[in-house]
Amino acid sequence: MKKSIVLGISGGSSLELTFNFIRHFPKDYMLYVVPSKNSEFLCKVERNTSLIREIENIRSENIEIHKKMCSKLASGSFYFESCIVLPTSSNTLSAVASGSQSNLLKRVCAVCLKEGRKLILCLREMPLSTILLENMHKLSLSGVCIAPPVAGYYAGLNTLEALHDFLIGRYFDMLGIENELFRRWG
Repeated sequence: MKKSIVLGISGGSSLELTFNFIRHFPKDYMLYVVPSKNSEFLCKVERNTSLIREIENIRSENIEIHKKMCSKLASGSFYFESCIVLPTSSNTLSAVASGSQSNLLKRVCAVCLKEGRKLILCLREMPLSTILLENMHKLSLSGVCIAPPVAGYYAGLNTLEALHDFLIGRYFDMLGIENELFRRWG
């Protein structure tokens, strides 16, 4: 069985990081992509392009894009190893914390929680309100990994590409994907 990961996309800011994640994602893994409607809208507004077209231009094999609630990803009986939501909007994080399953992305997150699968939320909000901090705490207690895209300055990050490689490498570490994308400590 091929290893499989779900990549959720909510929000628009940091889509370049998302696209680089897809570029570096191992070709021998299956990648299921679940974009929110808002991420598609914001990609069109911020980048003047189609999110789906951008993803398809980056990767054409071992990838499926899912947007409908009737997707196989909405069922706990369909197996995938883990899910990373990159970026994670504050709306999505708060919805997951409250148990909302109003779209496929939120349902996939709920499946991870109920099935005990790894869920990584990459919140790209700043500053953080008390409500967001409380929701992150609640999710952390439920086993969710809260992993905002924060630079590790020890890694000699002097370009945007180096920052992206560092962050993607760390996310791959969390997903159990071997990589040599950044200089490690020591």
